[in-house]
Amino acid sequence: MTFRHSKSLTARRGQARPLSRRTFVGLSTGALAAWLAGCRASTPPSPALPSPSSTVTPLPPTYTPVPATSAIPNPQSAVPSPQSASRPALLAHWPATATSRVVVVRHAGVWAGSAPDPGIVLQMLDAGLSALTDTSDALAVWRTLFDPGDQVLLKVNCISSGGPTQPAVAYAVAQRLQEAGLVPENILIFDRTSGELAAAGYAINEGGPGIQCHGAQGKGTEAALTQATVRFYQELDGCTAIINVPTPKQHGSAGVSVAMKNHYGSVDRPGALHGNWCDPAIAELNSQPTIRDKTRLIVGAALNVSPGNWERPERENALLLSFDPVALDTVGRDVLVRHLQDKGRGAGYLIEGARHLTTAQALELGATDAGLIDLREIVLE
Repeated sequence: MTFRHSKSLTARRGQARPLSRRTFVGLSTGALAAWLAGCRASTPPSPALPSPSSTVTPLPPTYTPVPATSAIPNPQSAVPSPQSASRPALLAHWPATATSRVVVVRHAGVWAGSAPDPGIVLQMLDAGLSALTDTSDALAVWRTLFDPGDQVLLKVNCISSGGPTQPAVAYAVAQRLQEAGLVPENILIFDRTSGELAAAGYAINEGGPGIQCHGAQGKGTEAALTQATVRFYQELDGCTAIINVPTPKQHGSAGVSVAMKNHYGSVDRPGALHGNWCDPAIAELNSQPTIRDKTRLIVGAALNVSPGNWERPERENALLLSFDPVALDTVGRDVLVRHLQDKGRGAGYLIEGARHLTTAQALELGATDAGLIDLREIVLE
């Protein structure tokens, strides 16, 4: 099975398009309120998302950011290749291991004007994957994690055309997959609608030669969660492996949106999962086999992050890598907290709203306690 699709756009016009997700970020004095906007066209206008600049909620006294350890790329202690390591050994994280590793890679020169430099993005990706696996040969890691015949879905987030998953990061991941032996037609860059993908700068390809890129084209497996029953899109069922490529953003209904909430774009009724601060919905959704068993890597696109209005993202010049979605989301939350603190804004709602992190740890999806996360930071020049 490949990701090619023989049906034309005209032939599919009679099918219902997936509802576009829109967030709902509004803040009142001392409290959060979120609303769900109506449907929009497949090529939507930029959403008007207010910034939470008026928020004055302080950080709770129990908040502890994850401490980082400086690391150097490709240290001499790293083994040349992971040939002796199995895929399950590479993917293992807390609670199967004592801690979960997250790597943050920074490069101050990654932006070439208004666009990222593709060569530097690849350099950052290689350094991050090497540090994540203590391996000097990043390409060997890709070959261990993925088979040439895999159908790999890259789940990006394009709800906001101003602050989406940066295309340069997704295409860098796709390039390394091809170099590891996958044919481009078996790589799908995916989000809910083709219109949102195109508005974010992705090249739509629905069956032609090369990397595939399109929105949802049908519904698949059902997931019965506490708050609602939803269906995954058929692309999630059809793939054999997932690489989650989110971008860190604040969120009025969940505190933060990083890797785990990115999968709200993988199901047909995300609006039904926004009650009670998206808890336990986010954690329950990510515990489904469709996500939990297929995810093989998370690459957080943090060249830009959105601590406030999604249409006005801010430079972070970083990539976040992990096999643990909970740990990566925790580190992504800390990045957003720092951005707000640097501007003198209260950031307490990022902590109070992100209660799904604690629920996810309770479900053993990964670690959110600072003492259970091994955070490594690399600065490239």
